[in-house]
Amino acid sequence: MADQKQVQKISRDTIISQILEIKPPKSKLLTEMLLDFGIHCIGCGASTFETLGQGVLGHGYSEDQLNKLVEDLNKVLESEDEPSKLNTVTSDFKLTLTEKAINKVKEAMKQREKENSTLRVSVLAGGCSGFMYDLEFVDNPVEGDLNMKQDGVNLAVAKDSMETLNGITIDFIDTLNESGFKFENPNASAGCGCGKSFN
Repeated sequence: MADQKQVQKISRDTIISQILEIKPPKSKLLTEMLLDFGIHCIGCGASTFETLGQGVLGHGYSEDQLNKLVEDLNKVLESEDEPSKLNTVTSDFKLTLTEKAINKVKEAMKQREKENSTLRVSVLAGGCSGFMYDLEFVDNPVEGDLNMKQDGVNLAVAKDSMETLNGITIDFIDTLNESGFKFENPNASAGCGCGKSFN
């Protein structure tokens, strides 16, 4: 199974949304490459059925440009991961929930009878800007997660999301115009007005 993963490559016929699922640790870099190239549909509905070839050629690019993009994307997939970098991120990782966010999490845990659960924070491919934040309650630890505690709340950060989430502040807003968790991420190059999607 591991060998199949290693040889899996991106082609012109690969569905755009699936590109980010081939190797999750590389998804942020792959997204940045697609956005820089001019393919901005990775977070919209079109990416679920449009192939890379259709997206590139449909935006007016040439066959040569498509072939070069495919080649560059595969170089990223084949490049080695950097475990030392991950270890560095883990040792000085910082994630902060504001007082309002903590209170909302505790309230939600109580309502769902999940007081002993862990709030797991991760980054998923999708949303209107390419990536979106995901919050969920988990009852059992996930292997590889970074576990911590803040103000009585058990927190876990997905291994593949540590680098992207390092330094993030999670707040909770409740006004006449909007209500929900807001994410202030120093690693995001751009965000969406919804506050839940970024790239």
